[in-house]
Amino acid sequence: MIDIYEEIYRMKERGQEGVVVTVVQRKGHGPANVGKKLLVYSNGDKKGTVGGGELEYLAIEKAKEIMSTKKHCMQSYDFTGKVPTKDVISVDMICGGLVTLYFEYIPVNPRIYILGAGHVGKCLADALVNLDYKTIVIDDREEIAEAINKGHEIVVGDYEEQINNLDIPDGSYIVITGYTHEIDYKILKAVCSKECKPKYIGMLSSKNKASFMIDKLKGELNRELDLSMLHAPIGLDLGGDTPEEIAISILSEIQAIRYNKEGNKHMTEKWI
Repeated sequence: MIDIYEEIYRMKERGQEGVVVTVVQRKGHGPANVGKKLLVYSNGDKKGTVGGGELEYLAIEKAKEIMSTKKHCMQSYDFTGKVPTKDVISVDMICGGLVTLYFEYIPVNPRIYILGAGHVGKCLADALVNLDYKTIVIDDREEIAEAINKGHEIVVGDYEEQINNLDIPDGSYIVITGYTHEIDYKILKAVCSKECKPKYIGMLSSKNKASFMIDKLKGELNRELDLSMLHAPIGLDLGGDTPEEIAISILSEIQAIRYNKEGNKHMTEKWI
């Protein structure tokens, strides 16, 4: 028997969105009992069932629509052959009943990659513990990485090698908080060399350091770079210079970008 909840967990761990379809009401005869569930993946694959046949086909098509709107909804399906009403869809099956399905959108947990687990990186990871981000912390110092909250995914190893091995989903958030300028540049170059489309790249730096690194990056990569998502210096201009305060500034900037909030004072220059 398929455990839909385990499948949802695996789906979210893979960074996939989906829709859970649940039979919430059945009047008369119908193809599935109340409580039956169908999980539809973003690629159209499915697990579970709400009865098969025409109803299941319509449910899958509706689930694909839900993944576009990203909104939950309820939909009723009529099996009596009557003329459909505004809120009820007529189904070409002869069960003779009415079935109502609930479509629950399961979003992808946004991924934050913290590259450098020093003072600021650790404080940012601590601040993310109770939020819905999937947090991956990478550091090349095992003793530093061990101090990170175990609720996060911790990766120990060479930064460039780990970045090259990562499958970074589009729309991810990347925070560069290395412990030297050289490390930060290597991380930035490795990220910009990957075939990925992050929503945000933030680098802990001064304006002079950021400008120097970007000029160097353009020269070494020798190609057109989209730096519209690069924030360096990182964070919102909230005041404060302790690691904890800087972490709050970084997280505030990420939240503002995630929810498309304008009017905030960013520390960064425009790098495009």
